[in-house]
Amino acid sequence: MSAYPDIRVLADSRERPDGAVWYRLHSEREDICDALNKGSHARDDRPEGLGLSKEEARRAENWHRELLQSRLRKIDDALDRLMAGSYGHCCKCGRWIEDTKLDFDPAIAFCISCWEKSQTTH
Repeated sequence: MSAYPDIRVLADSRERPDGAVWYRLHSEREDICDALNKGSHARDDRPEGLGLSKEEARRAENWHRELLQSRLRKIDDALDRLMAGSYGHCCKCGRWIEDTKLDFDPAIAFCISCWEKSQTTH
């Protein structure tokens, strides 16, 4: 018997029914981390490519890095929801997110109604 009865030990997440989702999210997370790590070691004097100036290439690289970091945050949030047991439920209203939407993007956090509302208020 555990000295801490209120603490539950979760089975390895890859063995749970939602293990495929965990694996998909974790795999994408690793790919993004690799891409960010490679980008941080990139040389400043590499060819700009596509006829971009150094400044334009730098801005494009920064934009790409910000995009990857944003996606990484969404994946981390989805993994947190998965471990907490709230994965698949809208973060705003709590309704279930359609399986087709989760299949398309397993990091999605909002149902379509809440997502549309957030788009009209911006």
